[in-house]
Amino acid sequence: MPFGSTGTLFDTHSLQIEEIINKNVDTILPTLDPAWRDTVVTSQGVGPASAIGRDLRILKIYRGGLTGVVEQAFPRSDFVLYGDQTVDVGSKMYTQSATQVWPNALEGPVNKPYRIGIGMRAMLTNLAVTMGEMTAEATPAFIGDVIAPKMKGFAQNMAHTLCNYWYTSQNSGYSLCAISSLGTVVDAGAGTYRDSVTFEPANFCVDRFYVGQRVDIYSGFANGSIRRNDSTSTLGSQVTASGTTATTRLAVFVSAVDELKNTVTLTGVDGAFATVVDTDVVVYANSRVSGTPTASTSGFTGIAGINSWMKFGDTSGSTASNENTLLGTAESDTSNRINVNVHPEFKSFLQKSVGVLTEHKLRQYVRRFHAAKNKYGQTIDCLIASDGVWLAYEAQKIGQYQLQRQGALSTLNNEGSEEGFKFTFEGRTYNGYTSTYVEDGTVYGIKKGGSNWKRYVPPAPQGVQSFAEAESFIPFNFVIPALTGTATTKWPILTSSGQLTEAVQMPGMLRMQLVPDQAAGLKLTGVTTDKVFSQFT
Repeated sequence: MPFGSTGTLFDTHSLQIEEIINKNVDTILPTLDPAWRDTVVTSQGVGPASAIGRDLRILKIYRGGLTGVVEQAFPRSDFVLYGDQTVDVGSKMYTQSATQVWPNALEGPVNKPYRIGIGMRAMLTNLAVTMGEMTAEATPAFIGDVIAPKMKGFAQNMAHTLCNYWYTSQNSGYSLCAISSLGTVVDAGAGTYRDSVTFEPANFCVDRFYVGQRVDIYSGFANGSIRRNDSTSTLGSQVTASGTTATTRLAVFVSAVDELKNTVTLTGVDGAFATVVDTDVVVYANSRVSGTPTASTSGFTGIAGINSWMKFGDTSGSTASNENTLLGTAESDTSNRINVNVHPEFKSFLQKSVGVLTEHKLRQYVRRFHAAKNKYGQTIDCLIASDGVWLAYEAQKIGQYQLQRQGALSTLNNEGSEEGFKFTFEGRTYNGYTSTYVEDGTVYGIKKGGSNWKRYVPPAPQGVQSFAEAESFIPFNFVIPALTGTATTKWPILTSSGQLTEAVQMPGMLRMQLVPDQAAGLKLTGVTTDKVFSQFT
């Protein structure tokens, strides 16, 4: 329908009036989780490159326990107070004895050092740019930029991925979510990408998804689990034995995210969703390691995040497991592991099925952590909760409020809640954040002060080029300058017969690992939340 009503003067002369299209095209990109940016990124330190040794491995050495011999002097007649025994010789003389001795120094224990080996992690990237895009951007009549939004989207893709890996857990294959309320697969007809399906993230972490994200769908994490978007319906590994990318994978992209309704829509190659069911899990594309996983690993790896370092112990004792080994069994150094059952000073506090989080419960939890960890000099200063936790925390207090009238009129001038969440107990103040990237009903307590979390980055090869659009905390480099000795970051894309195409590629790499000085923290699960999503009409 025209904006000018039919038959009006403007409608009659519409062809004579210039139609103006704004040449400034807005690009919508995801912003990082405030809890990630305000806690980890802003307070993050940088580990020295000199600490990275052979095999790009970081070795941290610890000692624990008391040394030497300490005994009471009383059983030895307090001779250091009053001297050793004497014997009278007549009424005017005495002789001295040297019978009392100090404790045997060789009975004192000596601490054995123990180590943790931390491996480096990396991500491979690539970006294609075509001659057509460069020509379009150079044409004055073309509306908006072409290359710049693509570069911004590429930079934000890396930042968003790192943010997700901070929260995802190796115990669940670094999955973004499990699928629930799976809709019917829609076939839009002819075309390569014609299948789509909508689902709800079971953990309510809808912000972990964004348009353009490449994902895979797996039946689970155990050995023998299959990649659903695979033409062979077999165990989907990232690379074949020859080192080439597996060609059986059916491409799947995030095509829409509705944060108000907690829904994600995926679009894929025909047949990509043929066997997908509820409880399947969504992971980053090609994130499973090559080959069949061993019994100790589900086959997924990633840059270490909060769940890679928080370990709570289990019943397996000194036997390594994902629940008791810092960095888990798949990603820790088998020769230099720390088992929190053996070294409880590294153990984190866990409370399940919390239910309604009250002020008293929160006091209990932070009190227990600090009562246990004070002698090690370990503290937490930050609480990160999933959406709705702090709202439910406040809601249970409503019945405790009192309306003070004292002859005054009722007023709505100061309704609502103050900004932020702060909790103070026994002289310590904890800053609270809400994160839509945290799985539903979960609270994490971490130490962020004192640059506790450090970013370790290996030295870059000579000649690599940085990326101005990337966030400052992302150690990303384009590799073509180092490989060719030239200043360009682009390399032609050739056909299988070696013929030149109009496209170029810009391969890059991101190499880093996140390592805390204090790994121990606090985790609450099963916490009551108070949130609501938009309804369908």
